[in-house]
Amino acid sequence: MPLRILIAILLCPTLLVAAQAQEIVDFARDVQPILENRCIDCHGPNKAKNDFRVDDAETMSYYIEPGDLESSGFWTDYLVTDDADMLMPPPSPDHPDGGMSPGELAIIKLWIEEGANHNWKANGPVEEHEEAAPPQSTLAKLFIFQGLFHPASTHFPVALLSMSMIFLGMSFFLGKPLESAAFHCLWVGALAAVPACIMGWAYAMHEGHGNVSLDLVSSPIDRHRWLGIAVTVFSLIMVPIAYSAYKQENYRKKIIWFVGCCLVAIGTSIVGFQGGELVYGEGHYEKEYEKLFPSTPVADADTSVEESTSEEAPAEEEVVVEEETETVTPED
Repeated sequence: MPLRILIAILLCPTLLVAAQAQEIVDFARDVQPILENRCIDCHGPNKAKNDFRVDDAETMSYYIEPGDLESSGFWTDYLVTDDADMLMPPPSPDHPDGGMSPGELAIIKLWIEEGANHNWKANGPVEEHEEAAPPQSTLAKLFIFQGLFHPASTHFPVALLSMSMIFLGMSFFLGKPLESAAFHCLWVGALAAVPACIMGWAYAMHEGHGNVSLDLVSSPIDRHRWLGIAVTVFSLIMVPIAYSAYKQENYRKKIIWFVGCCLVAIGTSIVGFQGGELVYGEGHYEKEYEKLFPSTPVADADTSVEESTSEEAPAEEEVVVEEETETVTPED
C-alpha cells in the first residue's frame, strides 16, 4: 500500500475524534478548497472531462456512496487506486507523483464516511463565473432542451445505417429486393443522423461543452462530436452514389456503395462506443468485463478449497479408526 494512503488511513481516527467532539467535516470549509485546488481545472464548468464536475452535487453522487467508502468509485477507482493511469489528480509540476496528499485523502475519506454532504458555496470563484454569464434567451433554452433527446435519437439512424450495410451485403446473394431495402435504409438513416447531430451539439452545451475546439487527441467529447458529424456527412454523400448504383444496376458502383456502407457502419459503431465512454467513463467496458470474467474466478477457487477439504476429511477419519483399533487390540 502506498505510504500516502497508509498515512491518510492512520490520520482518520484522529480526525474522527475531533469531529465527534465538535461537528462533522464541513464541506465548504474542508472539502471544497481541496476540490478547487486539485480538481476544478479539469472537472469544472469550464472544462469537464468525461462530463464529471466536482462542483455539481448530482454528478458527484454518481461516484460516491454516502457512508460507504469501499463502494464509492470516486475513492477506490481514482483517489487510492494503484493504476497510475486512473490515479487522480494526474501528475503535475507541483505534484510530480500525482494523487492527493495524505492530509487531503484523510479529509475526503472522513467526508465520505460521514455522509458526503455536498453544498458548494456560491461565493467561490466558479459560482461567480456562472453568475457573470449573460441570461439565455427563450430560443436558446429551447435549443438546449431539445438536445436532451440526443441519447435516444441516435439509436434510430444507427440502426438504419447498420441495416443498410447488412441488406446490401445480402443482396449480392438474394437479389434486387434487398438492394432496394438497403438504399431506403441508407437515405432515411442519413437524414435522421442530421437532427441527431444537432441534438448532440445542444446536449454538449447543456453538459458544459459549448466551446468549439478540435482537440482530437486529449478531448473525448471532441472525438465523439466530430466523428459523428463526419459519419453523417459521409452517409449523405453516399446517398446519390447508392441511388446511381441502384437505378443503373452497375456492379462496380454497387461495390463502391457497399464499401461506403461498411465504412459508415464502422464509424457509427466507434461513435457509439465513444458515447458510452462519455456516459460511464473511459475504460468502463474493460472494467465490467473484468468483473464478469475475472482472471481467477472466486467461485472456482472456493470450490477447489471445498473439494480439497472434503478429500482430506476421509483420510483423517481413517487415521482415527486405525488408532482406535490399535488401542483395543492389546486388551483383547
